[in-house]
Amino acid sequence: MRIRMGRSGLVLAAAICVVLAGSATAWAVSWDNVKPVVDSGQSTSGLQKLVWTPTNLAPVDDAFAAGTLSADGSPGLAQVYSHTDQQMYYKSATQCSAAKPAISAADAKYTLAAWCFGGNDETSNAWLPQAVTSSQDAEQYSGYSAGGDEVVGVWRQEANATDRGRCTSVPDDPDRSVNLRATFIQRPYTDGTHSAYRHVLLVAPTTNGNVIAPICDVHGGGAVWYGPYLFVSWHGAGFKVFDTRRTYKIPYDTTCGAGGAAPGVNDIGVVGGRVCAAGNRYVMVQVGQFATSPSGCSTTPTSLNAGLCFSGISLQWSDNSIVSSEYRNTTDMTASGVPVRIVNWPTADLVNRITTGSATPVTASTLATTNFEGVQGVMERPNATSGRPEFFLSRTVPGNDSSQLWYEHDGDGVCPAPGVFVDNAEQMSYWVDSDGNGHLWTFTEYANRRMLVRVYTNEYNNPPSGCPTQ
Repeated sequence: MRIRMGRSGLVLAAAICVVLAGSATAWAVSWDNVKPVVDSGQSTSGLQKLVWTPTNLAPVDDAFAAGTLSADGSPGLAQVYSHTDQQMYYKSATQCSAAKPAISAADAKYTLAAWCFGGNDETSNAWLPQAVTSSQDAEQYSGYSAGGDEVVGVWRQEANATDRGRCTSVPDDPDRSVNLRATFIQRPYTDGTHSAYRHVLLVAPTTNGNVIAPICDVHGGGAVWYGPYLFVSWHGAGFKVFDTRRTYKIPYDTTCGAGGAAPGVNDIGVVGGRVCAAGNRYVMVQVGQFATSPSGCSTTPTSLNAGLCFSGISLQWSDNSIVSSEYRNTTDMTASGVPVRIVNWPTADLVNRITTGSATPVTASTLATTNFEGVQGVMERPNATSGRPEFFLSRTVPGNDSSQLWYEHDGDGVCPAPGVFVDNAEQMSYWVDSDGNGHLWTFTEYANRRMLVRVYTNEYNNPPSGCPTQ
């Protein structure tokens, strides 16, 4: 999640002056001698709740019955796994030579594994990776088998004059989005093998005769695969929810354009009597959404209980909760009346609403606050000894491409510990290897420096000798 807004030295200097003057509303900590903090255990009383609204799936069901949507076998992910069409490369491969500078600082200091993409997925910013989750997240849902050892990335498509044909309400702005896709990657090995992947377009059913429509104006800064459901953060409101069991094949994927031609970027929905997905062979269908009640998202909130935004999400395994976090830049932090919120939402209640259709609001289970700015993602877990929360926070450094990964053991009396991280790091996801070691996955965002990255959590959790600065 990155909304590219001005971060000039003048703005930062102004923010510093406000802090030094004793402003009670300045929460950023991007200057010296200000202690970075994460405080859990805040009251959730009065905090906005989440309300489920299901999607009308009849158009998709009718299209599948009529054969205008189909499947290789049955709808679901097995057909995606068996028809991968692209390959990732390990950091030592020649294909990754251009991208490696994005990880070089962290690679020199820590045990880091990383893979780059090939072709346009590496060299173009038309699509930007925003979020990562995995089959290990999915299998925290009791009794669920993901059917493969997968890492999943969610990408957004930048809005521009040529690709807004089915998202006409979205302005021509690269910080806005006109499509989302999920990339299913065979969990890659460090020897460069087992890393084939395929993109799946995320779509919404529509009752206007087009069967499916793109996901318009959703940044997709966080994703959690939990059981059969893929939750994608919806910055201004909550989560969009997709069902992996509703992954369909486009029968004429390469010839569904006008007159049977190759489809264009705006050919999503019915084109000349055929369902099309802009050349994608597979689509995954949205089954509903969770939206805040009362509604409202603000990057400069004045109340701890209102204006909640959903920039990134991750899964906390210990209690199976979805953890949402907020991104704010320097200007936002200085103007905000309250700190950044980190909120846990119980998956048991979320799944209950999906399966029953209940509109009973979902209440957050825990709330933490922090004065970190530029938060891209948060991974939370209980400390094995104390039981108190541990937080890993990925943040963008204002004014340049670098990122930091910070660790905080809440309530231990020690300041958060900073670690060198990869450039332009995005949201994170937890992973445990066969030896029981904890890892974090993330993406570096931009073209020609784009990599899927994995780091050890135990290399980033050394307490600092004194209160560090950012």
